[in-house]
Amino acid sequence: MKYYFLLQFKRLTRFIKESGLNPYLGLLLGTLLFVALSYILFLKIGYAGYIYPIIALGIINMLGNIQRNDFLKNCFSLNDYKKVRLTENLIAATPFFLFLIFKHEYIIALSFYVGAASLSFFNKINRFNFALPTPFYKHPFEFIVGFRKTYLLLLLSYILTYIAISVDNFNLGVFALIITFLTCINFYTKPEPLFYVWIYSKKPGEFLRSKIKTATIHSILLSFPIMLFLILFNIDKTHFVLIFGILGVLYVITSLLGKYAYYPSDVNLTQGFVIAFCILFPPLLLIVIPYFYSRSKQNLDSTLI
Repeated sequence: MKYYFLLQFKRLTRFIKESGLNPYLGLLLGTLLFVALSYILFLKIGYAGYIYPIIALGIINMLGNIQRNDFLKNCFSLNDYKKVRLTENLIAATPFFLFLIFKHEYIIALSFYVGAASLSFFNKINRFNFALPTPFYKHPFEFIVGFRKTYLLLLLSYILTYIAISVDNFNLGVFALIITFLTCINFYTKPEPLFYVWIYSKKPGEFLRSKIKTATIHSILLSFPIMLFLILFNIDKTHFVLIFGILGVLYVITSLLGKYAYYPSDVNLTQGFVIAFCILFPPLLLIVIPYFYSRSKQNLDSTLI
């Protein structure tokens, strides 16, 4: 079991190194980014003490992937498998737990740690026997696949919007809007097979503009209900809602271009840091979007006509 965790740590450091960063610098930047995003959440959202552990449990729940756990069961005895799952969940939960302690949320922190440990006894449900209808059928494939995988998260953002309006908490509504756009950004983190790009009879620039148009329309379609109700019930803050909406669309476009800038490779750590720092400092988008667009055109030149 010890060897397994050492191996996972070596895989992590190798992944950081292959992304073009020193492993220790990458871990330091990752830690600073985690603290910064956590701090901003608590600074901007009044119910962050409750929302924060829910987000964390959602992330930790990803360790319960069925295929992954079937593999672990083949590698370990039943007792060792349970120990591995429990240890993994507690390691993943520790940064969130420590930040909750730092914010003096002692009861929530303890409850969260117990919840994280409890998730180690369950597998994530990721198989369904039905195809969920989507409004994106004419424009495959990112939003079709992404929507079907994350519809519960999108539903949560709409519920949070209703709560925000009910308790007159504008920041909570903005947080729901951010969740929606982050979900859309996640749709572009996995590169498609080369054939899915090759079949387009378009030049790289035309292909990218088509993708950008689709991403813009569909991300607005998902976020429009939230933006509409936030504006209706906070008419004096219309400009804030529109600014967040525009920024959200720009972040989705950045994620899209970042995918094709390094296509067909997976999104690497450097891209992740760039997008994360753009979220913390939006003016960087003025540099990052043109750079990713130019690199994407060059990268796709050998695949498209």
